[in-house]
Amino acid sequence: MLLLRKAIISNSKRFKTNWIQPEGYDTGIKVYNCVTRTKVPLVVANKSCVTMYTCGPTVYDSAHIGHASCYVKLDIIQRILRRYFKLNLVTVMNITDIDDKIINESKNLNKSPIEVARCHEKEYIQDLDQLLVTKPDVLLFDEKFAYKSEDGSVYFDVSQYENYGKLQKIGENTLEVNTGSIKNSPADFALWKAAKPNEPYWDSFFGPGRPGWHIECSALAGNIIGSSVDIHAGGIDLRFPHHENEEAQSCTFFSKPQWVNYWLHTGHLHLRDSVKMSKSLKNTISIQDMLKTVNPVVFRVACLLSHYRRQLQSTIDNKSLIESLSETMTAVDNALQDDFNTPVVIESIHRLMTVTNKMLHTPSTNSNYLNHSVYVTAVMNFVLEIFKVFGVDILSKQINEEVNDYSDIIDVLIKFRQNVRQLGISERNENALKLCDETRDELRNLGVYIKDHGKISSWSR
Repeated sequence: MLLLRKAIISNSKRFKTNWIQPEGYDTGIKVYNCVTRTKVPLVVANKSCVTMYTCGPTVYDSAHIGHASCYVKLDIIQRILRRYFKLNLVTVMNITDIDDKIINESKNLNKSPIEVARCHEKEYIQDLDQLLVTKPDVLLFDEKFAYKSEDGSVYFDVSQYENYGKLQKIGENTLEVNTGSIKNSPADFALWKAAKPNEPYWDSFFGPGRPGWHIECSALAGNIIGSSVDIHAGGIDLRFPHHENEEAQSCTFFSKPQWVNYWLHTGHLHLRDSVKMSKSLKNTISIQDMLKTVNPVVFRVACLLSHYRRQLQSTIDNKSLIESLSETMTAVDNALQDDFNTPVVIESIHRLMTVTNKMLHTPSTNSNYLNHSVYVTAVMNFVLEIFKVFGVDILSKQINEEVNDYSDIIDVLIKFRQNVRQLGISERNENALKLCDETRDELRNLGVYIKDHGKISSWSR
């Protein structure tokens, strides 16, 4: 409760430094560092307790699939850290329930700000459940304990903090003195906003008011995690000014040059015309609307195919198969250590499955299938386990029920196409073969892939 007060009234020490690599346990992972603009080793203070704070939503409206993309990607990273690298990760997330946007929406709906916030808080938690996102260990709702501060509107003076612009380079004009404004500089940000008529407020020794947006995360994370945070995550749009301001005020309060050791920022979700999805552009699709037509597991796999920072042999040769599996395991390990590069993981697994399927669907005179099955099973176990790390249970009842709904129909269609294709080959009928190719291409657009193996054909999703 004293965090905000001390951050404002203390004679802050001034630092000028770049990123400082922390001391502790080297995880073997490399992550992109927005301060150095390079990938750096992920070193945590204690393997037995790795802290990760994530900026949650401001609940003034329904969450859209851009939010879903962010939280699913971060959930994938958290699963990798916990299940693959065996780190004891403790996660904290806030939900902002008092903000200008919430107040404006409450006026539009003629409801109280708390009614608007509580409605969308409940909806957001339901969205996380349906998206198969693991709930944070600590979920914080910004309430009175974080709102203690001084009288009137109070701003953070960035000119007193020499390391401002650490996370994102800013122009000199950003720090120019303001004329005709209550702020000294355009970059100065509110720590405490004085109360306005007909708006929520809390009493404090500064007078009635409410906290600024940036101070909420600092106060919450500082109270729960403390003076050093291993990992802080959020969307790329939060890097500046929100995360920049969090870092500045927290370093000032704790009198240290670095509060967060690693910042993880997820890329935006763009529409087909490369336009960012956002509520301000009124081009959003709500999570609930998406889930009416898209399986949450399918959406998760789509997230895996995009890097979290960016806008999916003639017979069974046991030796070749096990070599391919070994190479894939190494490639997956290297990719996950390299800034959680899930697209490379998916590509590596796809290559492994291509090799395996080609061997399985090629006729063989070798009848020792039991011996082969051991190696095929090893491939299957590895693939299933990796996807479980990502939160995708391929064998789940939900997925298999959906597949079984039409798998029999596809079997009939594939068999019919197979017979037409053989007839076209035997009679050299180009029109029949063309129809078979068109059917294959149309099914591919629907997510069904056909492979022809001599006289037989197989399909997969």
